[in-house]
Amino acid sequence: MTSPQPLSPAQLAAADALTAYLAGGGEAPVGAFADLGFEDGLAIQCEMQRRATASGAVQAGWKVGLTSDRARTAVGIDDRPFGHVNRVLVSPADIPSAQISKVSIEPEMCFVIGERIAGDDVDPASVPARIAQVCAGYEVNEARVAVGGNLAMLVADSLTNWAIVRGSGVDAPPAADLDRCVVTVSCDGEERFSCTAADEVDNPYLSIARLAATLHRHGLALETGQSVITGAYSRFRVEPGQRWTTHYSGIGDVEATIS
Repeated sequence: MTSPQPLSPAQLAAADALTAYLAGGGEAPVGAFADLGFEDGLAIQCEMQRRATASGAVQAGWKVGLTSDRARTAVGIDDRPFGHVNRVLVSPADIPSAQISKVSIEPEMCFVIGERIAGDDVDPASVPARIAQVCAGYEVNEARVAVGGNLAMLVADSLTNWAIVRGSGVDAPPAADLDRCVVTVSCDGEERFSCTAADEVDNPYLSIARLAATLHRHGLALETGQSVITGAYSRFRVEPGQRWTTHYSGIGDVEATIS
C-alpha cells in the first residue's frame, strides 16, 4: 500500500475554498480549481474526507465513476475515480429531499465487501470470493457544486454522492450473471426504465478491481464491511411524494420514498 502524498499548495488552497463554499455558500470556487486536473481532484477529495471524518463522519463505502466507455470517452480518461460514501441507508429508505440540493437517484448494484481488496493489480476474477453480498441499490446524488465542466472540482466533491440505499441481495454470482441482470425501475407503480446491465456499464467485478487500483495510488483500499456501488444504469430527478422501486433480476429489490 502506498502512502498518500501531502497536498501541494494549490491543492490545499482548493480544498480550503471548497470547504468554505460548502459551509457558507456563495460563488462556487471555480478559480481555485481552474489549473487542477483529475489526480488533483482525487487528492483533494481525500483531504475533504479527512476533514469530514474529524467532524464525525463515518467512512461507509465507495462509489466508482467512469464505469462505461461512453463516460470515459466523454472526459477522455481511462480511469475509475472513487467517491467517498458516508451514508448507507437500508431499503425501504426515506430520502429527505428538503435536506438535499437538487436531489436525484440512480439505480446501481451495491456490493458489500467481505474481505479486504487492495492493490494496483487486483484480478477481477478474484473479486467475487471477497464479496459478502450483491444487493439491489440506489445512489442518492446531491448537486452541491455547479462545476461548470470542471472535472477536478466534481471529483473533489465525491462525485456528488449523498448516500447509498442498499436493498435485498444474494451471495456474489458469476460475472456473466451480473452482466445478464435486467434492471427495471418504477415510480409510483409505473415503469420508467429497463435495461440489461451489460448494455449500460462495465462488469462490476472489473470496476471494483479498477477502483482498488485507483485507491491504491492514494494509500486506500476497500475494507471489510464497506458498501460499493459500481455505476449508474440511468438517472432520475425526483420529487417529494414519489415512491421509487427497482427490481434487479436474480438479485433483489430496492425502494426509496422521497419525503
